[in-house]
Amino acid sequence: MARHRRGFTLIELLVVIAIIGVLIALLLPAVQSAREAARRAQCTNNLKQIGLAMHNYHDSTNSLPPGMKGCCWGTWLLFTMPYLEQQNLYNAYNFDGNNVIGGDADGPLRYVGDKNITVTSSRVAAYLCPSDGTDSRPGYGALGLQVSTHNYVVNFGNTNVQQGPITLAGLTYNFAGAPFNDIGSPQADISTGALQGGVKSTQNFASIRDGLSNTLLTSELVIGESATNVDLRGFSWWAYSASFVGNIGPNSTLPDLMQSAGYCNYPFALNPPCAAGTSETGIQLAARSRHPGGVNVGMGDGSVKFVKNSINLQIWRALSSSKGGEVISADQF
Repeated sequence: MARHRRGFTLIELLVVIAIIGVLIALLLPAVQSAREAARRAQCTNNLKQIGLAMHNYHDSTNSLPPGMKGCCWGTWLLFTMPYLEQQNLYNAYNFDGNNVIGGDADGPLRYVGDKNITVTSSRVAAYLCPSDGTDSRPGYGALGLQVSTHNYVVNFGNTNVQQGPITLAGLTYNFAGAPFNDIGSPQADISTGALQGGVKSTQNFASIRDGLSNTLLTSELVIGESATNVDLRGFSWWAYSASFVGNIGPNSTLPDLMQSAGYCNYPFALNPPCAAGTSETGIQLAARSRHPGGVNVGMGDGSVKFVKNSINLQIWRALSSSKGGEVISADQF
């Protein structure tokens, strides 16, 4: 007798395909969640390494690194490089630049000048959070060379980058200290060319009177994307994008405040909101990340914590001040 081999019917095949599709749909979120957990763990490790680098810097100099040196002549990224196995990059940077108008002490020695572009076009893995996914962007500035962007920022306090008072809805909030500041840069007298002013002092752990475990040192910032290269968030070789302030909560729906609306690009792609600051608000960049629900932060004691977006704003502002005298318990953040 002849044997008849029975194959799959079309309905059976469609059912099998549907079952496979359902299983993939159920599995995909778990895979994505696992990948994000790995990315967040790497981000946490980066902040831990940066915190250790700052502690080692403090051990060597009895001071935290400068947050910035004027607008354009170095930020904390450079000063911590020797403690992150980036001694060669550090040695290649020329720190002689200042605010002198014109001449060799100005343009060529800025972060984008030809004396320093080799360093500032480099991307340092320890300063990048893999969850952001913004690994490159078009070049900016002189010589047609690319100036790189990074994700980590340091704490400039509870008000604004200028560390002055801010006025909101008729109420004035005063600056209450921060672990990092602008050490400044000599200014040139236009008429005589003579240098005026000097470098301001940095902060040390003794100046953090609120306690190292209750004061933020570092956090994250989302790199701004732009087809026309106008969003400078994450442009951390430039002073004002190397910092964050606590007046705006983590991943806030309120906009970052830049010198000009032309310094950021919103709405565009997945960029956070952004607007121009005013004389009353100053420059304010919020801590932001691509992690669901919050941001990673590095504390003064070297620990790294995950702070939820829902944190009470007053607690967040208290964590960002170093001399506010607030009483904060560990279960509040």
